[in-house]
Amino acid sequence: MSSSICRFGPDSARSYDNDRMRTVTTIAVGARPTCLAAFQDHVWVTNTDDDTVSIIECATKSVIATVTVGSRPTGVTFDPQTGVFVANSGDGTITVIDRNRTVKATIELDTNAGGPPQPVGLVNLHPAAMVVVINRMGGVAKIDHGGQLPDRSSFFDGGDHPFVFDGADRSPHGVAIASDTTRFVYVTNPAADSVSIFDTSAGFPRRRALAPVGPRPVGVATHPTQPLAYVANSKSGTLSVIREEVEIAAVDVGPRPFGVAAGPVDRIWVTHDGGAVSLVDALTNTVTATVEAGSRAAGVAVDPGTGQAYVANSAEGTVTVIDP
Repeated sequence: MSSSICRFGPDSARSYDNDRMRTVTTIAVGARPTCLAAFQDHVWVTNTDDDTVSIIECATKSVIATVTVGSRPTGVTFDPQTGVFVANSGDGTITVIDRNRTVKATIELDTNAGGPPQPVGLVNLHPAAMVVVINRMGGVAKIDHGGQLPDRSSFFDGGDHPFVFDGADRSPHGVAIASDTTRFVYVTNPAADSVSIFDTSAGFPRRRALAPVGPRPVGVATHPTQPLAYVANSKSGTLSVIREEVEIAAVDVGPRPFGVAAGPVDRIWVTHDGGAVSLVDALTNTVTATVEAGSRAAGVAVDPGTGQAYVANSAEGTVTVIDP
């Protein structure tokens, strides 16, 4: 069995078993791809610098459509019935794209939701037919999509300080919702070295806890079946593992981890700003492989059917497909 060396920085080298991990292809998308979501055998990619979303067909590994959305799209999430929701940070709107890959609605964010509307992330709470949106200024909004889509978002009660995450002045970055029975929402606060945790059991998020993690947390993802969240701490080169609301481990993954995604068979994917992708075994909390991606690897999503990861290379306008 052979192994290879990936040099993350001038003073560090790490050995990994890369026999099964390989780059499948690289796909050209739009300018500065940022976030991705895998949905119905497709991967949806937000291109922040050209105000579009690229739709990749997983079977052919090709872009089959490009949809124009609002200004500076960032976060993206989906609902099986309603479609794909895109957060447009430049104009304070949410674009909704239907299954026919056409824009079905543009929803304005309420300007009172924590200052000027600059949505940076969003998650879908499917049982409640509600999308939760986080604002760069710390505000929170919700979009009810059980019936006709609204023209404007509305508030929810965020706890002691309504409509505001714990790090209201901390520029929250990543957001993820647990797929297990807890349905917790996790939001990273890079400037506060913490993760805000919200309980959605009442049908809307209410503040539950604030978990300290490593320096400058950015990306976050949740395990598909266990009450676990994974947080990329970009300044310490670690991946925090949180069980419900407490950090239980910190995995050394290498310099500048950025994006995180959970795949099948207990695989956790971590992108590095320097252009690498690490694969973490969720059973042992160890890095088992690494492979090069493109320049400034950012968001990552996993095709649940094949287990392949799609990595947005923000500096070169491409998406790298990696087979585990």
